[in-house]
Amino acid sequence: MNRVFTAIAMGILPIASMLASSISYAPHIGMRAPQVNDEVIYDQPEGELSWLDRTCDGFVTVAFDATHSIIRGSVVQRVDGEDGFVYLSHMASEYPVNTWTRFQKEGNTLVMEGVQALYVEYDYDYDEELIVYLAPMELVVDENNIGSFVVNDDCRYVLNVGEDGSLTSADPDMILGVCVHTLNEDIQGNDVWLWKGFGDRNVSMVPANGVPVSIPEGIEVVNWVLNDGDMNSFVQVAIEGEDFYINGMDRSLPDSWVKGKIADGKVTFPSGQYLGADMEIYYYSYFCGADFSDEVDEDGKVTRVASLADSSVFNYDAETGSLTLERGYVINSTPDKLFPLYFYENVKIGMQNRDPEAAPSAPYGLEYYEDDWDSSVWFMLPNTDVNGEILNVENLYYEIYVNGELQYFDIEDKDWNVENTSRIPYMYDDWMDFWVASDDPRDHTVYLYYDGEVEYVGIRSIYVNENGEDVYSEMAYWGDPDSVNSIGDGKTPVSVKWYDLQGREIKNPVCGVSVKVSVFSDGTTSSEKVIVR
Repeated sequence: MNRVFTAIAMGILPIASMLASSISYAPHIGMRAPQVNDEVIYDQPEGELSWLDRTCDGFVTVAFDATHSIIRGSVVQRVDGEDGFVYLSHMASEYPVNTWTRFQKEGNTLVMEGVQALYVEYDYDYDEELIVYLAPMELVVDENNIGSFVVNDDCRYVLNVGEDGSLTSADPDMILGVCVHTLNEDIQGNDVWLWKGFGDRNVSMVPANGVPVSIPEGIEVVNWVLNDGDMNSFVQVAIEGEDFYINGMDRSLPDSWVKGKIADGKVTFPSGQYLGADMEIYYYSYFCGADFSDEVDEDGKVTRVASLADSSVFNYDAETGSLTLERGYVINSTPDKLFPLYFYENVKIGMQNRDPEAAPSAPYGLEYYEDDWDSSVWFMLPNTDVNGEILNVENLYYEIYVNGELQYFDIEDKDWNVENTSRIPYMYDDWMDFWVASDDPRDHTVYLYYDGEVEYVGIRSIYVNENGEDVYSEMAYWGDPDSVNSIGDGKTPVSVKWYDLQGREIKNPVCGVSVKVSVFSDGTTSSEKVIVR
């Protein structure tokens, strides 16, 4: 599986796109202060919710120029507010912050008056918060034939409302642009609004009407595993006669089903099946078959290109329960025009027969980094056991030792409850001390706060298996574990159990005094009291 970022998609899978090298995102002229609303609307307003499918010419910055391309299948939500206003979400297609913009109803139009706050960014250079705005902007070209978008004089952005509920730009050449208000003035004393290089023009939004596939009630559902040559993930399969249902073909929408037909040792999945709205990237998603090929230009540069096909085809072995991809597929933002979000070329899907006693694979590639401000450890953490079978990441954890000392961290759950624990969930990511790469969940970085010199770092995985038992991986190390006479004299602990002062086994250390009993690979044990404050 590969992610195609729309801002650079023309370099991966060609999309209708062009570089506007004559458009800069530097300001050129200013204007008198328009009506400004500094309130960012983060929460969905009260009122009736509907969904829109946007097509537009979307801008995004690259270096000091702006690229723009045709955007298709971009998600916009509409709320007809109880206060009489209409609110639209995500109004800059390539600036993905899901905040709300307020419009007034004027006859058969919706009008945004003035400049509205879109988001608040933190400016680390000036140690302050910076408000990012949406504004109606028009193209102005200077004497050097370099253009930029600037806030227009009347500061009104108008959308025409169709009888079918569609919304279209009243002025297709005007953009609804992302900008910031500078503290400077131009030579005429006007305020300067700096365009950030994002925004949409020639906008058209139509009501979204995709209907996802559902499976028959009462049909048996079993777990299979999808491998795309790089990662494994669980999928679910349901078979009824010639109908073959499977979910998880799009990892971003793992609960979405597609339906195929079994015939002559193959399963054929028709193109255009609606999967849902991917609210991580704000695009609608469709399952579409695709053919892939290489194109070589006159300079010998090879570009991988795709074209939509009417279906995706898998070879099917019913006896072993396996699918092997014959014709690839893309997760597309439209059912019938190529705008790929992800693409798949080398996919195998099949049953697995996992040994519950098999240990998880050990972490690998550990690297420790330290500077004057902080320290961190980077490592790869497989989600498979030692036999290569996929593990349920909901039951997979890891723990970190520094100089043989088990480390404890404050882990926050989805309900904002904080637990001080040594067990870190496999997918835990707080964007501060714990980082999991978005394109590869094996890729982990953890920031450490260790008081003293770090001689070595050890990490191991823990899997709560199908029998409810803890199974440990081998320890992986950065540095020399024999360099410090620490816990277990550098020996590898294979299990750790915790007890309270009454001798009762507990899952994790409690606030106060707990007893930790470690069992090592040579059969020896050690115990110590641990104080958690």
